[in-house]
Amino acid sequence: MMNESELLGESEAKVTYREPLDGDELFELARMSYGVSPWSKQTFIHDLANQHASYQVILVNDIPAGFVAGTLIIDELSISNVAIIPAFQKQGLATKMMRAWLQKFPTDTHIFLEVRESNVSARRLYEKLGFTLMSTRKEYYRAPIEDALIMEMMLK
Repeated sequence: MMNESELLGESEAKVTYREPLDGDELFELARMSYGVSPWSKQTFIHDLANQHASYQVILVNDIPAGFVAGTLIIDELSISNVAIIPAFQKQGLATKMMRAWLQKFPTDTHIFLEVRESNVSARRLYEKLGFTLMSTRKEYYRAPIEDALIMEMMLK
């Protein structure tokens, strides 16, 4: 296994984006990012076939480092996954990835997401991007049971 400096290289990392290769790639990135993938491979495969789904993989020096996914219905975007594998976390990549991905959507798109109440890093990311707290879903998450904070933002 490569260490972080080998992954990123000596100089500035080259960050690029692409569509996912397949559901297997997304499942593995989710598994590496979360420890356990919240979705099965079949769920990713099924979602990729959805005409309303939008995915973007971030690559660092041509190595897949994470992905973002959501579903756009008319003018409402529901973000389903934001994942960065541990070797690439805490480097601002999620912010870069989200900003690049959100540019795909028209202005006045209303965006929603759920985040674990305890996931302070993700909450800070979303707040930095302009999301605000809308509501709480009690005991939404399992393993462990935890509330979900529903956050929203309007693209300007």
